[in-house]
Amino acid sequence: MLAEKPSLIEKPTLTEKPRRDKHLYQIDLVRLVTFGGVILDHVTIGITAATSVAAGSVEVFLRYTRYGFFALTGFVLTYQYRNRSLEPISFWRRRFKLIGLPFVTWTLFYWVYGRYRIGGMETLEGIVADQHSMVTAAKSIGYDLITGNAMYHLYFLSVSMQIYLFFPLILAILKRTWGFHRYQLIVSFAIQVTLMYLMVRPPLDIFADGVGGVIWTHLVITIFPYQFFILAGCVAAMHYEAFQAFVIRWRWTLLAACVATIGATLAYYLHITSTGTSVARATNVFLPHNVYAFIAIIMMLYCLGTIWQQRRTPGSVPDKILRTASDRSFGIYLAHPLALSALLPTIAPASWPGVPRVIFAYAATVAATIFVVEVLRRSPISLITTGRNRLDWRSQNVGRSLAVAAVAIVGGVIASEVFDVWAGYLFAATGALLAISAGIVAWHQWRNRDDEFTEQPV
Repeated sequence: MLAEKPSLIEKPTLTEKPRRDKHLYQIDLVRLVTFGGVILDHVTIGITAATSVAAGSVEVFLRYTRYGFFALTGFVLTYQYRNRSLEPISFWRRRFKLIGLPFVTWTLFYWVYGRYRIGGMETLEGIVADQHSMVTAAKSIGYDLITGNAMYHLYFLSVSMQIYLFFPLILAILKRTWGFHRYQLIVSFAIQVTLMYLMVRPPLDIFADGVGGVIWTHLVITIFPYQFFILAGCVAAMHYEAFQAFVIRWRWTLLAACVATIGATLAYYLHITSTGTSVARATNVFLPHNVYAFIAIIMMLYCLGTIWQQRRTPGSVPDKILRTASDRSFGIYLAHPLALSALLPTIAPASWPGVPRVIFAYAATVAATIFVVEVLRRSPISLITTGRNRLDWRSQNVGRSLAVAAVAIVGGVIASEVFDVWAGYLFAATGALLAISAGIVAWHQWRNRDDEFTEQPV
């Protein structure tokens, strides 16, 4: 008898287990809220009075975002590599490409953009007017590339690259000191609080001038003021199963403790501002007594994230929105100061009450930023501006992109030329980039017109 031909498609046997989904869905929620908190913080600072106690009562808690970012970075990196080997060179090559390229791109952009906003083309022409001006400009750019000083939020990328640089060593130490992690956290926390205490007071004599003064002045852009949160994220991920089980079991108790800590911090903030402490100092991100509220907010968000993780419906609208938002979050973080600076002059009338003004300004900034990032994700410069590869050209809808581009260009030109609204230039330029990107996509699709596109156009 002839043997039967083996089936080309093998059916799974009853003993095969479904592939385990290792995606950290709870982190999607934490990341999204944290990025949203950064934008809200910057909007509030931009349109409210620096002496407003009410605005400060919100800002003091939004300062958690700085520490939350670094805790997330340590957590995600350790979760990915805790059970497998890490080759430092390969790790650095990949990580520095995904964050280093956007850092350089946005640093150069914001450097030029800031000077253009101050003095227009005349200022930019002055940069290349003579050798001295060019040398000065090169030094300024070099400084910004080291410090992240080109825009107020780029320090995060500078610190993140330091985390990537030291992460192989951190991971190796954690793997070799199993059983001692709690003691490392205790020491780290003591260092954290002590350093924060010193940073909000006049520097010690050794840090008053010279090299010590330079170090102290730039301490905020190093990993040292954030080391406890980085290590806490690493340790939590190193013990992920135990940490996750603990959070789920004691979730409501933890949430109650977090709310109580936040309430106590708010009460103390109101007390010190009513007795003479300025709002600027009371909301200082390095005030030691605020660190407990920062930890509470991060833990509270993680608890809420576990609720989402357990109750999410795969493929549902909220699930798709959250996954998409998580994908775009880094680009939104990088681009939001551009949208905010373009909108600030006309974002909301000064005569409006404070809360409606902040809400409207926040919504407008988020909407404008999302538009910019969606265009960047569809463009050939996606990798160097958002840290992610461009959306597959096969999945893009050229007609829709061209229609949106036309509306953005026409609307932007009208807003800028007729109504003298600076944001019009941003929308027109973004629309032009979308039109160019759509043209490139159309060329790819025409060249491969005989192939079957399997992805749903977006």
